[in-house]
This record gives sequence, C-alpha cells and structure tokens, in this order.
Amino acid sequence: MPAAALLAEADALHATGELRAAASGYIAYLDREPGDAPAWRRYADCRRAAGDLPAALLLYRHAHRLAPRDPLLARRLADALAALGRDAEAAELLAATPGAAAASPPGVMLFDVSDLLDYFRACRTPTGIQRVQLNILREVLATPGEALVAACAYHQDSASWKLVPPALFLRLAALSRSSSDLDAPDWQQALAGIAEAVRHAAPCRFAAGTSLVNLGSSWWQPDYMRRVADMKRRHAVRYIPFLYDCIPLLFPQHCASALVDEFARWFAQLCLLADGVVVISDSTRRDFERLRATVLPDVAIPTFTLPLDADDGTAAQAPPPAPVPAAETCDAPPAAMCAAPPAAMCAAPLAATRPYVLFVATIEARKNHLMVFRAWQRLLRLHGPEAVPELVCVGKRGWLAEPALELLASDAALGGHVRLLHGVADDELAGLYRGCAFTLFNSFYEGWGLPVTESFAFGKVALVANNSSLVEAGAGGAVFFATDDIPDLAARLEAMLFQPGFLAAQQARLQRDVRLRPWSALAAQLTEHVAAAGRITLPARRLALRPGEVLDLRVLPGPTPRLAMAAAELVREGDAWLPLENWGCWCKPGRLTLRLPLAEMAGGAPLRVIVQFVAPPAPWRIGLRAGPASGITRPFGFIEGVPRQVVFCAMEVPADAWPEILVEIDAPVGVPLALITPSDSREIGCGVLSLMVCRTDDFAARLDYLEQRSLHSFARV
Repeated sequence: MPAAALLAEADALHATGELRAAASGYIAYLDREPGDAPAWRRYADCRRAAGDLPAALLLYRHAHRLAPRDPLLARRLADALAALGRDAEAAELLAATPGAAAASPPGVMLFDVSDLLDYFRACRTPTGIQRVQLNILREVLATPGEALVAACAYHQDSASWKLVPPALFLRLAALSRSSSDLDAPDWQQALAGIAEAVRHAAPCRFAAGTSLVNLGSSWWQPDYMRRVADMKRRHAVRYIPFLYDCIPLLFPQHCASALVDEFARWFAQLCLLADGVVVISDSTRRDFERLRATVLPDVAIPTFTLPLDADDGTAAQAPPPAPVPAAETCDAPPAAMCAAPPAAMCAAPLAATRPYVLFVATIEARKNHLMVFRAWQRLLRLHGPEAVPELVCVGKRGWLAEPALELLASDAALGGHVRLLHGVADDELAGLYRGCAFTLFNSFYEGWGLPVTESFAFGKVALVANNSSLVEAGAGGAVFFATDDIPDLAARLEAMLFQPGFLAAQQARLQRDVRLRPWSALAAQLTEHVAAAGRITLPARRLALRPGEVLDLRVLPGPTPRLAMAAAELVREGDAWLPLENWGCWCKPGRLTLRLPLAEMAGGAPLRVIVQFVAPPAPWRIGLRAGPASGITRPFGFIEGVPRQVVFCAMEVPADAWPEILVEIDAPVGVPLALITPSDSREIGCGVLSLMVCRTDDFAARLDYLEQRSLHSFARV
C-alpha cells in the first residue's frame, strides 16, 4: 500500500476513535516516512488519547525535534508536560515558540466543505484553492483534542448544513492526491459514501457562538448566503469566510462574465454578513478593505491575514523525477490543442530526457501563457533549440486560453519545446518539481501564488512576475521579472540558463533566506484568527433602506458590487422563497416574509410599503399584512385578480414600526410553473418584482415609483 494511503487510513481510524488500529497504521507509515513531524504528532495524540501519557510525551519530543517551529506541536508537548506536573518546562517551551502560547479558541468551529465536495464530483486532482482547504482540514480534523472542530456541508435539498464524517472526508482527501482517475472504483465509492452520509444526516443544530468557517467559495450556491443570514439571526452564529483574491472585481476582463456577476453579488453579501474575513496575503487584504469601503463605508470588518507560506512535506516524500514523454506520445499533438477540449491535452506523467522549466498554472488569460510562449520563441531564435530547455506547463485549460494555444499550434519549433499536461496527480507533480531546473510563474494578479511556495518547498528557485501578492509569496527565493514585459522575462531567463553561477547563487539565497511553515502551523493560526473574530462585536444592522429607495428583488448584474445586490437576497426570509431570477422572484405556495430594515425617518410620520407583484398564470388570491418586527397584530387583507397581472399593493404601517418592518404574504393556491415554462415542475404562489418604503406623505417618492414601474409588463419580464 502506498505511504499516503497508509497515513489516510490511520487518520481515518484515529478520527473515529479506533485508537489501537490507528496506532498500528501510524507505525507502518512512519517506518517508511520517519521525517513526517505532523504524523508523529498525530501518533502521539493517539497514544495520549489511549491513556499512555509517558509514551505520548516521548513521541511529542521526537516530533518537536523534527519541527521545532510548529506552534501546534509545541502546544501539544507543553500540554503533556503540564499533565505530568512539569509546568516550568511547559511554560519555557511555550515562551520559546511563537504562536504556541495562544489560548484555545472558544466555541464550536464548523468548516464548510460544500464547494470542495462539489469540485470533486467533476475533478479529482486539486488545484490551488482545493490544496489549501485539504491541507488545513487534514490538520484540524485528524487531531484528537480539537473536539470543537468539525466539517459540514450545505445540503441544497434541505437548505441546511449537515456534518460530514471526518473519516470519510479524510479518506477522500487522501485519494485526491494519489491519482487523477475519476472513474476508479475506490474514488467513486468514497464520493458515494460521503454523499449518502450527508443525505441521511440530520441538519446541524447550531449553538450560540458557533463559527461557520468557509475555506472555499460559496457564490455559486443558490440561496447559500440567505441561509447564512437566517442562521445568524436565529442562532447568533458567526460567519468567517476565506477570501483568496478579489480578481473578478479588479480584472473582470480575465474572468467569465457570469463569474464576475456572481462574485460581485457574493461580495456585497459578504460585506453584510461576515463577522471576520481571513485573507491569504496583505495584498488581498488591501484589495478587500478598499472594495469593502465602496460597498459598506461605515463598517470595518475584522480582517486577518493567513499567509500560505507552507510546506506539506511532499518534497521529502517525492519520487525520483521521471522523463518527459516525447510529443508524439501525448494524446494530441500541439497543432490540435487549440481546438481540442481539455481532455485532449497530454495527461501522461512527465519524465525528463532533457532539462526543463516547470510552469504550474491553469492555462488562462490571467496567467498569460502567451507572454511566456513568446519569450520561449525569442530564446529559440537567439540560442537555438539545442541550448533551450523545454517548458512544461501543468494545468487544465481555463478562460480565454485560445490565443496562447493558437500560437503554440502555429509554431512547430515552439511546439517541440513546450509540453502541456493536465490531470497530473500530486505524486506525479512532486516528481516534476524535483526534476526541473527551476520554476516559472507568470500572472497579471494573484491572491497568493501557491506554485511559488511549492517550488521553494522542493528547493527550486522561482522566476516570478513582480506584482500583487507574488511579491510576498516570492520573498527571499524568487527572481522577479516585470509584469507583461517579454524582453525582461527573456533577459531573466537568459541569466538563469546561461549566466555562469547565477542560478547557483539564487539557489544559495533560497536555502538561506526562505523558511516555510508546516500546515499544522497555518491551521493553528487560522483557529486563533477565528477565535479573535469571535471576540469582536460588529453593528447588528449593516443594511438600512432609505425612504423612497426602490429595491429590485431580482438578480442584479455586476461587475460592481452594490448593497442592493445583497438586499435583494437578504430581505427575503423563510423557506417559501425560490431563488432570484433576472426578472424577479417566484415564491412557493404558503406564507413568506420580507424583513425590511429601515434608515431612520425624521418626523415620526406613518409609513407606506408598496410591493410590486406578478400574478401566476391562473386566477389568483393572495393575502398581505405589514407591521413592526416585534409582531404583526392586524389580519391579512386579501386581493385577487386575473392571470399574469402586475399589481402594486400598498400597506400603511405606524411610525413606531421603525427600525424594522415585516411584510407577510400568504399565497395559499399553488399553480404549476409549467404553464409558463413546460420543463419546470415547481409550483408557485406568486412572483415579487420590487418594493419601496416611504413616509405616507412623501407623494413624490410614491409617484416616481409607480410611474417607473407601471411601464413594466409581464411579457417584458
């Protein structure tokens, strides 16, 4: 059995409390990989949990000798010393290890893995964001004693979060690194096992003070953020998202337009809901704070930087480099790549018959492979094909990759010096890092630049674009070139390849100046950040509708995030709402609520709420009432009409309803949506298009709203 599989099996047994079997598994793994300090720590945790504290202390000491800068390991060792009455030694150890003396985080921390599980349904090999999640989750889930930490996933069908069994998750995580085969029986069984467990699990019961930590992305999940808002309101849960970058807002031209719009809406909601944001670089922190100020200028959201300067130990376990296949052994020759789907790229493992430079990045416009290919053309013209090494590009095909692939297809000399690989498993990628002369990483902008850190972990100098967070990721071990400057890149390549002693000097600088941390240290720092966010109180009301402000209850387009985008999602409360669409929003038959937070309105005058409805495609009848959030005492007033009618309904509310009004809608009759969209099997009660709140005596606001909206018809919708 491969070493990685042994470790995954031991972790899974450990997570489920099978300590004796887990201990045997760790022993088998450590016989092969004696330098893995985190595995020694987990083995020590296992022995301590089994009641053998003296043995655990010896194991913690051994692990600490391997990784003396690991704060989580130092804390474990100090705990064991204190448990044996050796408090002075424990205190001395904590004082000598930065970050180790931090208090344990209060409350429950739930790590949302929804997007990671969704990614694994279509892809097996993790890219940057997935690698970060997997490495952090491996540490926080596989460590006994972190009893207040668990993984969960948002279950779309039940609109709830459910716990994910740690043993099943850790096995899936281990398998993701061992192969790229999506159809392998063990992979399919692992996926099915998690899906079945989540499907049958009961919804999470959130205790007050729970922190929901989202290590990945959630903007693609319908109604996810609205459910976060419900959970925060009902259970005082804290929401702590990760923010890897703000690239869709800063460089929309390098992203799919649908992603830009989704990201803008998500960012606006994040500004209203996040109790703290974890970013992966100071560059991303500055971007977030600048953009947040344009959306929500009066509320500073606590922001914590977690640099991704981590080494997962893969370099120490990497297999010897294997040779790069010749072009004719790839699934498709270079000339076919520009028109072929991603699966046609060469997926064979590389193993070098000649020197090569490694470029790990999705093949997309933002990574600017086109510039790198043109620099290689220049090298080939100036120095000849025999002197120029191959360029090995590892990454799937992404957005706007065509210009780079077309250049590669049109130049036979260049095509003979460039290899494109996708679907490369972690073990194979480790061999590629080990075998390369150095690495190259180009990009117009990054949130961190994980391939730069991975290069350092393998002791390889990185040639890196001088921008954004790449300056932080490459500090101490990178040679920088000017962004989008082909002559400067070519000059740096020539120095690395042909200038005597240059690469060796950079290699020595890397060994001297770069110190990477174990992922356990990042996991410990993250839990400290989450705990710190829990000690900060933000304003309870971040959204307030101004008098006369019209709110569209529909999907609003980007690329600029606006509070109206978030308000359209978050004022809708309860289970009866269907997701927003471009025209407006359907609701299911039954009762539903609009919760409208109001800006203070001078004068204490009564208020008028006007809601614009669209009727279902059948005769209809709906009830309406409005009042203060403390409780509505008046009965429903019912109206009815003809199919597909657009109706404005006005309700008067006393002035003392401020600062929050509830509007309740009763749509008792369900109508098949198939009458409009034959393929849609849902039942609807009515549709809502927009709303407005103003003073009753603000006739100008009332008239403006009605004049604008009365021109809309259902046919236009």
